[in-house]
Amino acid sequence: MAKRQWLDPFARQLLRVTGHLPSHKVKTHLRQLHQNKSIELELKALKEKRSEQNISDFFLVDVNRATASDWRQLPGCSEVMVDLLLKLQRGGVQLSGCNDLFQLLELPKSLAEKWSPHLVFHWYGNSPVIDHSPLVDINCSSLSTLKITLKWPKEKLNRLNHERQKRPFKNLADLQERLTLPPSTIENLIGNVRFGSRPAGPKLPPGC
Repeated sequence: MAKRQWLDPFARQLLRVTGHLPSHKVKTHLRQLHQNKSIELELKALKEKRSEQNISDFFLVDVNRATASDWRQLPGCSEVMVDLLLKLQRGGVQLSGCNDLFQLLELPKSLAEKWSPHLVFHWYGNSPVIDHSPLVDINCSSLSTLKITLKWPKEKLNRLNHERQKRPFKNLADLQERLTLPPSTIENLIGNVRFGSRPAGPKLPPGC
């Protein structure tokens, strides 16, 4: 290891006066400049990283044509939701706006606000007429209530009642699959029905 050269105080002071040796203040100033430069570089790198993140965070989901990976980009979108949405899409069901989607998934307001900027609704075909009447519970309502509300033929209502006696319907996709309903029927139910739980047993109570 090389030995450091030693200068007596007078020689050191002389070199400082003549400018051949930087003073303590100059050294401190240089260190501060170096530190400030490092901080500036770090801040610049952080800004660039945030800018890249903001660009990557911007995406759009075409609701009526979205894939599983599209849905998974949305915060809080569970696999159950993804499965339901894909089943509806395969069944030909289309959604016309955010309210339909949020009611369908019973999405909390906090998530709905996060999803809204990313959703687009392109209609691929004719828009259905949706009757926004009070919600009717598919699993709990009496047959007379369902008959008045749904306006389904007796045979279809009997099939619905028979299936829900086996086990309650989970959602619209489950209803469509088990009753083999056309997409137009399911579209008219969006935002108008809900799927409550009911006590287990062979007989369905008149309402709950």
